[in-house]
Amino acid sequence: MPLPIWRHVRQRLSTQVVLLIVGILLLSTAGGFLVQYQNMSDQLNGQFEERALSIAQTLAGERTVAEQAAAGRPGGSLQTLAMQVMSETDALFVVITNAKGIRLTHPTAALIGTPVTFDDPEPDTTEPFRTGQDYLGLQHGTLGAVAAGKAPLWLNGRLVGQVSVGFAAAKVSTALSGALVTFILFLLGVLAVGVLAALALARRLKRQTFGLELGEIAALLQEREAMLHGIKEAVLGYDTGGRVLLANDAARDLLGLPAAFAGRKLRLMLPPGRLFDVATGEVTGDDLLVLHEDRVLVANRMPITRNAQQLGWVVTFQDRTESETLKRTLDEVTGLADTLRAQSHEFANRLHTLVGLVELGHYAEAVEFVTGLSAARGELTEQLVEAIGEPKLAALILAKVSLAGERGVELRLMPDSRVGQRITAVTQVLTVAGNLIDNAIDAAALAPAPREVELTLVAAECDLLIRVRDTGSGVPHELREAIFTDGVTTKSSVTGARRGLGLALVRQIAEGVGGMVSVGQDGGAVFTAVLPGCLAPAEPDADQVPSAVPRPRVVS
Repeated sequence: MPLPIWRHVRQRLSTQVVLLIVGILLLSTAGGFLVQYQNMSDQLNGQFEERALSIAQTLAGERTVAEQAAAGRPGGSLQTLAMQVMSETDALFVVITNAKGIRLTHPTAALIGTPVTFDDPEPDTTEPFRTGQDYLGLQHGTLGAVAAGKAPLWLNGRLVGQVSVGFAAAKVSTALSGALVTFILFLLGVLAVGVLAALALARRLKRQTFGLELGEIAALLQEREAMLHGIKEAVLGYDTGGRVLLANDAARDLLGLPAAFAGRKLRLMLPPGRLFDVATGEVTGDDLLVLHEDRVLVANRMPITRNAQQLGWVVTFQDRTESETLKRTLDEVTGLADTLRAQSHEFANRLHTLVGLVELGHYAEAVEFVTGLSAARGELTEQLVEAIGEPKLAALILAKVSLAGERGVELRLMPDSRVGQRITAVTQVLTVAGNLIDNAIDAAALAPAPREVELTLVAAECDLLIRVRDTGSGVPHELREAIFTDGVTTKSSVTGARRGLGLALVRQIAEGVGGMVSVGQDGGAVFTAVLPGCLAPAEPDADQVPSAVPRPRVVS
């Protein structure tokens, strides 16, 4: 059922704004008019009262008037004088009385000779012939409401009467009406300007709210809140000034935003680095890879425009940590399967060779063949055990040697390598060493022979230096800094896993412990990583007594 017209109008935001502002203006105008009317009325009454008192004091200052009032002769020359003053000053009355209050003059001839108390509701204290004091005020006498002024008559120090002058209240009202016309016109002009301003404001509000009414705005807000907090992707929105306007729960959790994020600058809440550069548009592109703490994020930034006007940007972050981990694991499993396939072929070749020697009766050659294979493996194992004191790191290097061998690459542990202390940050060291060795093997495998990778591990007090050199094509000079950025890579993945995370993770770990990682060129790429404080202090030789207790080294 359609709404009545008056209810539809009442629901419109612009109409409500106009009505509200006009109502406020009407109330303000009416209040201002009443206050101004009262002030002007009081001012005009005071002016007429002062005028009446001034005329009364002037007549009271005439000695002849005081003498005639003392003589007590009604009418006559006093009446003539009073009527002349009334004509000249446009007063309503000029009444002169003697010391007993008997009217000696009056505009109404019948009242001459009568006392002022006749049919007079005013109190006795308003009569100067009794008090000897001037008086002014509004009174209601025989001629109606008047603005009166009264002065006592003194003759030789003796109170002999009074002079009363009055102006009609209607004259005051006429003067007040004339003065209020201008003020009323001013108020009407203000009201008209206010109505026009209200209409302009309503139009601007309608334009800024895109023509939506209050109910529609509330519905949109509810839908936005439901959508923002219902999706798993992190959504971050900010205006052209860099102030954050919205962020859903996923964004606050993933990016570590404070609870009071609204209105704050984005640069104050995001750490400097690739995450900030991607969010602010310093780095552009689609599906940008961002490594944030221990999470792998994919970011997209889109502008918000309305009527060809830039309003801000929305940045979405997808947490791809689990999927990327699965893809990388699948890459590793695929590589392991290829390695096992190659090993099975190699093992079959060696087994066939051994069987052939036995069948041909060359038993000595068979024994020598098997012994040589075992000796090579044992020599490598012995070297690792002697040089590397951490079993996990030695096992990693041994596995990488086998992997490199299957890809036709020789991985060598350099003779000057030695790490005798216990590694306190095993996970970080294994991640850094594993990624650097994998990248070196991949680079060397694509290069012509000889395909070699040299690994150097050196302990310096509690610090560890990892140096990996390969015989690949190396890293171009212009990419030596960008190669450590999230998503920058020259390799591809058969499973669709995103590359460019290994070196970014290496830099993150190295800088997280106060170290560094760099790349150089020496026939191929040379990666050097320094990890401070990741080794336990070396244990002193029990047979030697130290001459002094070494001071502990503080790693910042």
